[in-house]
Amino acid sequence: MKRILDYISVFLFFAFTVMFAVSTVFFQSSESEKNISEDRTLKGQIQGCVYSRFPLKSNFKALYSSVLIGTGQNRLGKVYVDNDRLIEVFDRTDSEKIQKSVAAINRFREAHKDASVYAMLVPTASGIYKSQLPSFASAVDQQKLIDDIYYRLDNSILTLDAFNPLFSARDDYIYFRTDSRWTSFGAYAVYRSVISKLGFQPVDLSNYDIEYADRSFYGNLYKKTFYGGVSADTVNIFRNKRGSYVTGTEGYKDEQKVTSKSVYYDSALQSDDKYGIFLNGDTYKKYTVSTSVSSGPELLIIKGSYANCMVPLLTPHYSSITLVDLGKLDGEALGDVVDIDGFDQIMFLYDIRQFCAYDKFDLLNERG
Repeated sequence: MKRILDYISVFLFFAFTVMFAVSTVFFQSSESEKNISEDRTLKGQIQGCVYSRFPLKSNFKALYSSVLIGTGQNRLGKVYVDNDRLIEVFDRTDSEKIQKSVAAINRFREAHKDASVYAMLVPTASGIYKSQLPSFASAVDQQKLIDDIYYRLDNSILTLDAFNPLFSARDDYIYFRTDSRWTSFGAYAVYRSVISKLGFQPVDLSNYDIEYADRSFYGNLYKKTFYGGVSADTVNIFRNKRGSYVTGTEGYKDEQKVTSKSVYYDSALQSDDKYGIFLNGDTYKKYTVSTSVSSGPELLIIKGSYANCMVPLLTPHYSSITLVDLGKLDGEALGDVVDIDGFDQIMFLYDIRQFCAYDKFDLLNERG
């Protein structure tokens, strides 16, 4: 019996040693994976092919994560396990990049003085649940950061508070457990709070049928960690009981125009990213939603990923909503793809982490 236990001990020792050794290869950050995939040299392509196709990569990640959590750790790279939730910690900012972005938005505002311009910066989960993270995580104080950016924006830009509505609803299902993005319930909590500042009365939640589009969603944080100790997410969509206000959509990618009758794309539920059910994900450089609200204003959203599940909630109020993803513009500027002065309202809508990392706001003012 003792000999068997000795064998087991030796095996576990070597297993732990191997796992920690290979963790540097198989537990890389998404940034490292991105760097490999973007290396266009022959060597880089070979490395990327080997890395992406290694048959045990996900198994090693899953095993490594389970062992690490099993030993009492709660950190997997920059992702923390908090009970039944994965939280990616936003722990650093680039002040120079933020200042450039703010300056670009202020120049844009100066060039379009007659437009009603709004800014909505949405906290990520690590901002709302900061108190639940270990002190050594050094998470950014997102409420303070958002307030500071709002203070530096031109005072004629109307800022929309997303932090306090989400903090008040923090016990609800406002962020996915396995993904870094917010849910439809998170978007609705903010919508209900800010829509009056946009000039409308909110549609009450009782006026929606809440559909469970998918109950087995494992998002981008799961794909970073392969930690299986967190429950799968549910993707919910809101269908207005009075009928859809959407009459059609047009999405532009490269030179292609793709049309649809809905802002919900059920086909995304069969893809790797089921969050793409909202607006077909971050696919298009320009996306326009037309509605039956013929007398409503026209809205332009300069968008980050968080805008996608907010748009269905805005359709009862606008005759059209156009979204532009600056990161998808190729040799173009904002003015090349839309008539900026043709909109009644213009909104910048980003989660705070994406906003701080973004370097495309010069495209607001430059010509392609």
